[in-house]
Formats: sequence, C-alpha cells, structure tokens
Amino acid sequence: MSGMDKAWHIYRRWLRDRRRSTMVWSASIAMVSVVTGAFYGSLGQTAGQNADSDSAVSSMLGLGSGIDPRTPVGFLWSMNYSNQLPWLLMALAIALGTAAIAGDESEGTLEYLLSKPVTRTQVALARFGGMVTILVIASIVNLVAVAVTAPLFDLTDAVSIAEPDGTTTMAAGVTVWDLTVGGLGALAVALGSGAVAYLVGAATGRKGVAMGAASGLAVAGYVLYTLSNVTGDLDWLSWFSPWRWFIDDAMM
Repeated sequence: MSGMDKAWHIYRRWLRDRRRSTMVWSASIAMVSVVTGAFYGSLGQTAGQNADSDSAVSSMLGLGSGIDPRTPVGFLWSMNYSNQLPWLLMALAIALGTAAIAGDESEGTLEYLLSKPVTRTQVALARFGGMVTILVIASIVNLVAVAVTAPLFDLTDAVSIAEPDGTTTMAAGVTVWDLTVGGLGALAVALGSGAVAYLVGAATGRKGVAMGAASGLAVAGYVLYTLSNVTGDLDWLSWFSPWRWFIDDAMM
C-alpha cells in the first residue's frame, strides 16, 4: 500500500468515526440559519434601528460597511453571517482540531495508530484533511438549507427602502451567490481557529491546552476588533484581528 493509500485510509476512517456528530453539527448550524432567516419579516425593520447605534454595537452586527439590515442581504449578514454562523463553525472547527491529534493522544490511541506502518506525516495530513472536509460539509449543508428556505421568508424578493431624506431605493433580494460568499468567509474564519487548535494539539498532545489556546485567540480577536471600533484611537488594534478582513469588507 502506497503512502497516499495509507493516508486516504486514515482520512476515511476518521470521517466515518465522526459521521453522526457531523450530521448533528451540520443540521444544527443549518437550523440556526434557517430560523434566523424566518424572522426577517418581523425583525427586519427593527434591526434597521441598529444601523444608527454606537460603533461597538454596529461592529458586532457587521454594520460598518454600509450594510442596511432592512434589506434581505443586510438582515442575513447582520443577524447571522457576520456573527452567529462564523462562531458556530469556529466551535466545530476547534472541537475537530483539538480531537484530531491531541484527542487521540489523551485517550492513548495515537500510539496504537502509529505502531502500524504509517508515518506521522500521513496521520497529520489525513487528520487535518478530515477536519477541513467536515467543515466544508457543514458549510454546504447550511448553504443548501438557507437557499431552499429563503423564498419562503421573502428573502429573495426585492424590497423598497425609505431613506431619511424621503427618497426610496430598491434593494435586491438575496442570491445563492450572496449566500456562497458569506458562507466562504465564515468558513475561512473557522478554518483559522481550527488550524490553531490542531497545531497546538499536535505540538502539546493536550486537549485542554489546544482548546484553550484556540478559543482564547478567537475571543481575543473579536474583542480587539470591537474595541477598535469604539474610538478611532484604537483602530490599530483591528490589524491583529481576522475579523477586520471578514466584517469590514462585508463578505456578502
């Protein structure tokens, strides 16, 4: 059996062992997104009031890029894709990254795997690939669920928005492309946290250290981004946060 075949076998086995948890996580994340979208009709206008709120609240809602939460795209972005979805995917990524190497090390099963004719590199690549695959699966399930249910909640319809100066503008409904781009951005943020958990877990072999380091960096990055929006004097803090690139550019 070649090295690629061995890595492929480890990869498939790891995915198979996590098929139930993958289904539960994917369904749960998709359900949160669908339920959030269902409130567009009742919360869309209310959410719009946050557009003029203080900068800290606006940054947490992803409203710093001219996003209007009264529109379908703006509502999904501010209520889900800029906060809930990336955090849920990050939680999954950190759990997977921690379990990939440190989990087996803590349970004493990693030595058994390495006693077989496989290399550490093959195991490392297979486990990291498995983590990425599960995150992609969860993201795809979420995309399909929101795309299918969006028409039920009028999220695909164009809406008329009344501006403060009395004029009216038309805002397009959400498209599959919008959902794809927003989902890819959330996935990228989650992959960063998962990679940190994986790296620390592989280096230390300790689940607690890996989970703590990845979770701490994720929270710290979000706090730094929020603080940077409180006052212009702290704007430099945002350069240390991945959220600057995700939220400031309004991926949707």
